[in-house]
Amino acid sequence: MRVAWIDCSAGASGDMLLGAFISAGADLNAVNVAVAAVDPSLSVTVTQTARHQIAATKATVEVNGEPHPENIPDAGHGHGHGHGHGHGHAEGAEHGPTRAWAEVRRLLEEARLDDAVRARALDTFGRLARAEAAAHGVEPDTVHFHEVGALDAIADIVGVAAASVSLDLDRIVVSTIVLGSGTQVRGQHGGIPIPGPAVLHLVSEAEAPVTGGPAPYEMTTPTGAALLAALADDFGPLPPMRIEQTGVGAGGRDPVEVPNILRVVIGASADELATELVYETNVDDLDPRIWPQVLARLMEAGAADAWLTPILMKKGRPAHTLSVLVGGANAETVRAVILAETSAIGLREFGIRKHAADREFATVDVEGQSIHVKIARYGGQVINVQPEYDDVAAAANALKKPVKTILAKAVAAGHDLWS
Repeated sequence: MRVAWIDCSAGASGDMLLGAFISAGADLNAVNVAVAAVDPSLSVTVTQTARHQIAATKATVEVNGEPHPENIPDAGHGHGHGHGHGHGHAEGAEHGPTRAWAEVRRLLEEARLDDAVRARALDTFGRLARAEAAAHGVEPDTVHFHEVGALDAIADIVGVAAASVSLDLDRIVVSTIVLGSGTQVRGQHGGIPIPGPAVLHLVSEAEAPVTGGPAPYEMTTPTGAALLAALADDFGPLPPMRIEQTGVGAGGRDPVEVPNILRVVIGASADELATELVYETNVDDLDPRIWPQVLARLMEAGAADAWLTPILMKKGRPAHTLSVLVGGANAETVRAVILAETSAIGLREFGIRKHAADREFATVDVEGQSIHVKIARYGGQVINVQPEYDDVAAAANALKKPVKTILAKAVAAGHDLWS
């Protein structure tokens, strides 16, 4: 499973996400094919830059081959990213060219896009439309995106959708989102508190963890928030993984408070490194006479091992933790046995890596009695010889000798085989 972690410790915007994904190996040609499929005037170029001496990739939206005004730092509205709101509004609320949400939706639905790219772009724009509608107290279908913001958002949203799909990611985890702070920023609607109402709606709808952050300006734009909400399968810190690629995307400005970058870390989930699973459940209401049969059934179902640990649960109840070690091929069968044979109604599951010595089986002769032994090797050396206890007990009974005597002779005979 390929998992990506998006680090938003300096906020997020569309161009930062796009730059980070491309830096991490996303196909720039696929991005431009997708963007042009929606609006032929749009394209994306990338350049290498740095923020606080950290190397980063800057993605720039171009219209008919010229840098888009919203990607020019001095054309921003005082935002930390040099990246405009692209705010929507109710129809007729302001003057100037606009693109309605319905029109943008039609463009996306009719464009020659990969289905996964189209779905992610529609999801993102839909979130933006709902957020803007909530911010202005109107219905989502009445939201209009300003022409400048609409072009920029189309390139960013469709570009990020295409970039993320090209990376063939199975799961995306997003960090706590830093939103910024401050009293207001000059936008197309006048004074806007930071975080803006659209951003707050977006992160609230996604149930995303957020914080204000160290800088007194907008650190996460509405487009950035909408993309993060659409991309995220989960929120949290860097998940366990074997890192394969990293990408760093730069915002349009270089403020003193924090490096204006967004990072993407991609790798193989630690779950793929696990060779075994462990199931656990706490049980306080099972007749203890049943436990031996439960353990036997689990071993018959393919468990590598199964054991009980005495515990004390809430209200002082004596109980047991049932733990079962199992390979993936038998996992479903073992789960079924646990739920059918015990009173448990739920399980915990986690993956582990198992390091095992090579083992083989042989038969030794002890005073005319055959006893099976298990020989363990590590690094080519015999490290352990373990007789089968039932065979030892049967031999001791037949020979009328103590079990400990026959056990010692079987161990010695096993070592003699390999000396």
